[in-house]
Amino acid sequence: MRKKNIMKKSTVTDINGTKVFIENGEVKTVLSEQIQQSGYMDIESAFQIIHEAVDKQYEICNRE
Repeated sequence: MRKKNIMKKSTVTDINGTKVFIENGEVKTVLSEQIQQSGYMDIESAFQIIHEAVDKQYEICNRE
């Protein structure tokens, strides 16, 4: 029987209601209700979210 390599969730980073986290070896982002409803995100929040997602991706690479 083969074992699956399943990673547990890492710490969740909250950026103005948007969550960035690692789940099962993938970086996940859940946008805030305000962003989902309006479809608008200010540029500062966008840069913060992108930066955090890249940091989480590096975290995944360093685990392996």
